[in-house]
Amino acid sequence: MIRDKRLTNKLKPLFWEYDSGRIDPVRDRELVIKRILSHGSVEDLRWLRKTLGDEEIEAFLLRAKGRGIDRRRLRFYQVIFHLPSKEVGLWLKEPARKIWDERCGK
Repeated sequence: MIRDKRLTNKLKPLFWEYDSGRIDPVRDRELVIKRILSHGSVEDLRWLRKTLGDEEIEAFLLRAKGRGIDRRRLRFYQVIFHLPSKEVGLWLKEPARKIWDERCGK
């Protein structure tokens, strides 16, 4: 369902360490999804949903088990993308996540 093969100018600051003109949402979808879900705004999320579709984003979240996304955002995405509450709860209890959350003061 990919509709746009280029990042909008508003999204480019999220990819500051990359040549944003070379990022392709098709080829680099894992990077694009993770960066927008972990650091993007609601407007960025709208672009992502329109560009890649909810099924693609949901599949990413399930594959990644929410890694790299803070707990508040992950709970928000649980509601938006109809992720199983029990499964998300288990992700949030993983020892590696707990250490990181405590270290970051979350």
